[in-house]
Amino acid sequence: MVRLGKIALIITLLSAAIGCSAGPLINYDCHHASSPIKIDGKIDEPDWLRAEIVTFILPVTNADAQSRTEAKVLWDDKYLYVSYKAFDKDVWSYLDKRDSSTCQEDCLECFMQPDPKAAPYMNFEINALGTVYDACALSRYAGGGDCHRWKRWNCKGLKVGITVDGTRNNPGDVDNSWQMEVAIPFANLPPLNGRIPKVGDTWNILLARYDYSVYLPDGVELSSCSSLSKVSFHNADEWLHLVFMQ
Repeated sequence: MVRLGKIALIITLLSAAIGCSAGPLINYDCHHASSPIKIDGKIDEPDWLRAEIVTFILPVTNADAQSRTEAKVLWDDKYLYVSYKAFDKDVWSYLDKRDSSTCQEDCLECFMQPDPKAAPYMNFEINALGTVYDACALSRYAGGGDCHRWKRWNCKGLKVGITVDGTRNNPGDVDNSWQMEVAIPFANLPPLNGRIPKVGDTWNILLARYDYSVYLPDGVELSSCSSLSKVSFHNADEWLHLVFMQ
C-alpha cells in the first residue's frame, strides 16, 4: 500500500511538472457585481476583470475550438450578466426578427436551468446583429419543430449589447472578433416566480456558440463551455454548475 501511495504521488508530481490539463470546467464561481453593468458590448467594467474566464471546447472530443470563445458571468440583485468574446474571421448575421432561427447564423447562446433537478429551462440564442431567440422549455422534446411552442415566451427586459471588430456581412475580408454582453432579468424568469438567487445557490448553465465561416474547413463549428457527450446543447445534465458567490 505504501508503494502504491508513492507511485500515485510521483504521477501527481509529474503531471504538475508537464502542465497536464485539469480537464473541462465543472463548476463556475459567479461573483456578485459591485455596480450595475452597462450593456454595450465593450466588456470594460472593473467587475469583468475579476470574473472567471471559461474557454469553449468542442462536443465529444473536448478539443480546443478553432474559433476561440471566452465567456464570463456575473450577477447582482436584478440581473444575470453574461459576456462573450468570440474570435471570428467571418462575422455575419442577417435575421432581424425576434425568435428567428438565429442558430443558423453566427450565434452566441446561453441555456439555464435554475432548479438542476427539474424543468423548465430557458435558452437565449442571439446572432451578431443582436436578434434574440428566447424560449422557456417545459420539456426538451415537446416543443415541436424549432421549439415553436416554447419560443412564444419572450424575456421582457432582456438587454443585449454587441460590438464588432471587423465588418459584419462581408465574406471577402478578414475580421477579428465580436463581443456581446447580455443582462437577463431575474424578475422575468418563470421558474423563479420573482425570487432573486442567493449566495450559495447553484444552477445548471451552458454557454455555447455556432460559428459559420468561410475560413473553417467544414464551414461550421459548434462549441460550448462544458464537456458534452453528443453534439447537442440541450442535455442539462452535462451543463456547467453555476455557483452564486458574494
